Amino acid sequence: MTRIVLVEDEPLFRKGLAKMLSGSGTSWNVCGEAENGLEAEPMLAELQPDLVITDIRMPIMDGLELLKRTKARFPVIEFIVITGFQDFQYAQTALRCGALDLLVKPCGKEDIFEALHKVDALVAEKQARLRKEEMERQLLLDNTLRAIFLRFPYRSEAAAELEASLRSSKLILFQITDYSPTSKQYTKRDVPLLQFAVLNMINEWMDIHRAEGKLLLIESGRYALLADGRLEEEAICAAVRESVWRLLGLTVSSQCAGLIQSLGQLPDLYESSVEQAAMEERAGEARRGEAAYPINRARQQLISAQVAAFIHAGQMDALRQYLDQLIREICGMPTEAWKVEALSLGFALQDTARKQFELNPRLAELTGRIHKLHECRGVDAVRAWMLAETEQFMSRYGEWQEKHSRSAILKAARYMEENYAESLSLQQVAAQVHLNAAYFSHLFKKETGRSFVDYLIELRMEKAKQLLANTDMKITEVSGRIGYDLPNYFAKLFKQATGLSPKDYRKLYQG
Repeated sequence: MTRIVLVEDEPLFRKGLAKMLSGSGTSWNVCGEAENGLEAEPMLAELQPDLVITDIRMPIMDGLELLKRTKARFPVIEFIVITGFQDFQYAQTALRCGALDLLVKPCGKEDIFEALHKVDALVAEKQARLRKEEMERQLLLDNTLRAIFLRFPYRSEAAAELEASLRSSKLILFQITDYSPTSKQYTKRDVPLLQFAVLNMINEWMDIHRAEGKLLLIESGRYALLADGRLEEEAICAAVRESVWRLLGLTVSSQCAGLIQSLGQLPDLYESSVEQAAMEERAGEARRGEAAYPINRARQQLISAQVAAFIHAGQMDALRQYLDQLIREICGMPTEAWKVEALSLGFALQDTARKQFELNPRLAELTGRIHKLHECRGVDAVRAWMLAETEQFMSRYGEWQEKHSRSAILKAARYMEENYAESLSLQQVAAQVHLNAAYFSHLFKKETGRSFVDYLIELRMEKAKQLLANTDMKITEVSGRIGYDLPNYFAKLFKQATGLSPKDYRKLYQG
């Protein structure tokens, strides 16, 4: 979704542009309007939009000054500058100051849309870059924390960030004591999947108990949880031990090492825990010395965040394309990564379904899903497993969307009732209920029998009738009170709706 602020001192042009964008059926959302740069500047600081469309000549503060001041503070905000032909040389300065594009008045719909599609591509590229940077940052933090536990070299700046965020955390250590229980026929090839499964089961119980913290696989079968110091760890530890045994047949030990005042304590606490677990292990010798499989939990969290973003925007088709692309990427990875990456995708979808669709955790399904993935031989079988996972998710998404739709329209109607006096756009109201504008428009008409625009006009006219019949407000005041800056336009709409001018209606009902 591209969030846009319009800055234009001609209200008719500004309102027309806002209406054009909101009715375009795209992901463009007009989140704010201003008459000049002075009014716009604090608005931009608060809203942090993706794009500003501004006239270059305005009173008090013109568009060029607004561009310069905004780019100095918020360089990621893009600008499209609207100019008259006589201002063209002046507008060239805007390009040198960082404007993305120029539009020369009078500018048609095609010109505006072409410029906005250019912005869309740029915003998508920025978001992809930010997601990649965040994933790399999380990987750096995970690797740094792992290095601290294992007394390996690490980057001091990453350690300083961890120190600030994890000080006074409670350290809980988990360890799988045996990968070869007599009740299962696991092999060495199963270890990466089992490790990943246990990691996600611990995370599931953290979510269920609303526990905040950082969970990390340190070495093969050994996990560290640095959680909020107020956490009651006994309930989570017992739940993890029980569910891992019941679903995977694996024994997991747990130990609370106490509060952490400094990351420098971690190696000693970890080594002490490992020594204690070694004394209690019955069949752990075969596993000792085995390298940890590189599990990329940051990637899983990134997938969850991206899928949630598509759901919030109501972009089902775009979500399906994204999932198809992920499957193609995984199938193009080295053979040894297929199953772990596939399970990562599956867990990301499960996590998103629980949070977005309010589905209860289905830990009991875990054993069967891992077993099916384990039986996959070759890339085609792994691809089929992932397709089944995504189809199940999309089916749940469709069911949730159908159930959610009616309540969404009721919520939208309430929002319009409370904010009818504001500059409401289709895109803005759709965003309030987390639906794509085009889908919201279709759904709104289906549920109410009227288009969004007609419904808003009727709502405003009903409010106008009440004000005209029961107050002495001037007609220009009534017009502004219900959301119309132009009294003549209001009068025209009112007569179309009632057959009377506002003045005649007042005479009739105030008699």
